[in-house]
Amino acid sequence: MGDFKVNLNEILLSFSLLLDVAEKKPFQHAKKVSYITLLTVEKMDRNDLKNHAFQGAILHDIGVTHSLLLQGRKAFVKAEMNNLDHHATTGWEVAKELPLNQEVSEIIRYHHERWDGTGLYGLKGDKIPLLSQIIALADQLELRFNSGRDSLAFRKDIRQWLNSEKGKGFREDIVDAVLELLQKEKMWIDIGTYDIQPNLKMIIPNKVMELNINELEQISRAFAIIIDKKSDFTHQHSIGVSEKAYKLAKAFNYDEEKCTKMKIAGYLHDLGKLLVPNEILDKPGGLDDEEMLTIKKHPYYTKFILKQISGFEEIAEWSGNHHENLKGSGYPEGFGGVNMTEECQIIAVCDIYQALTEDRIYRKGMEQEKALEIISKLVSQGYFEKYIFDNLCLAST
Repeated sequence: MGDFKVNLNEILLSFSLLLDVAEKKPFQHAKKVSYITLLTVEKMDRNDLKNHAFQGAILHDIGVTHSLLLQGRKAFVKAEMNNLDHHATTGWEVAKELPLNQEVSEIIRYHHERWDGTGLYGLKGDKIPLLSQIIALADQLELRFNSGRDSLAFRKDIRQWLNSEKGKGFREDIVDAVLELLQKEKMWIDIGTYDIQPNLKMIIPNKVMELNINELEQISRAFAIIIDKKSDFTHQHSIGVSEKAYKLAKAFNYDEEKCTKMKIAGYLHDLGKLLVPNEILDKPGGLDDEEMLTIKKHPYYTKFILKQISGFEEIAEWSGNHHENLKGSGYPEGFGGVNMTEECQIIAVCDIYQALTEDRIYRKGMEQEKALEIISKLVSQGYFEKYIFDNLCLAST
């Protein structure tokens, strides 16, 4: 199989956009922490650390519990204060599953340490990785900035807080570097801006990596785990769809590279589900019209996020169209016919089959025979091609 020139940092930035949406964060916390971190690294003349600095910063809160998604700023800040052990440890574990240098996962693990040793793990002084220390300061600065309004008095309070934390929460030269950055009016405006991404993209290391398709699958599986953990009743859904899509692709004699891309599409088809509150995902019984309106947004966001990543164009289509059908009565785009390609139909029928056969809060999972019977009726009504269903039956045995 061929290799792909993929900008890993572009992938991480794109996926952080999903978390911005999911947490209703107009403030773009991870991106602003990344921006502050990179500028601090530059100010300290440690440009050799910029790649790890960005990756650690953009992923520093990847372990924030899924139950907090969509609960807003107050819940997010509360998580920072009360769930440090859980999300720092979880973030470390998730990062280890990504094709990143081991140092990045360690940076994430220790980003809640304090210079005086009173942090989460009790590391003290230079035993704390330097980038963990810088990200810790950037994290707290961004949280404090967004908890108030920009004014001369507010800026004075921020500076006083930073000086009070010298030699306590943070290493003195890190504090000095940030204070020097804050002498510029631009820095305050940047931190407070609605969209930091244009400024951030100008300083992100353009680290183009040669990843093979299996490494892209590794990234996708790690994010599938995050997606599926959002609800106790979907804890294996994306992985199940992925496995079935791969089997079905094999049945169609796709080459191994395309089969793996189908597996990736299965892993990522529900990325947009991070947008949906758990009270809807876990609701017993049917959904009302307003709840269905929310549910119907998730494939849109799946496609939108994946299309930000160069090389994911086909995967974005296959994943994002998993609620469309040949009759044009699906969502969110409502197209049919030739636009509903064979690959899109494979992901769609695998998604339906997996959903029908897994337990949900309001019902037990169906037996295989019953699930296939329901899909057969959809085929007879013209929603999907019969030959795709026939291969699903073979792949399900």
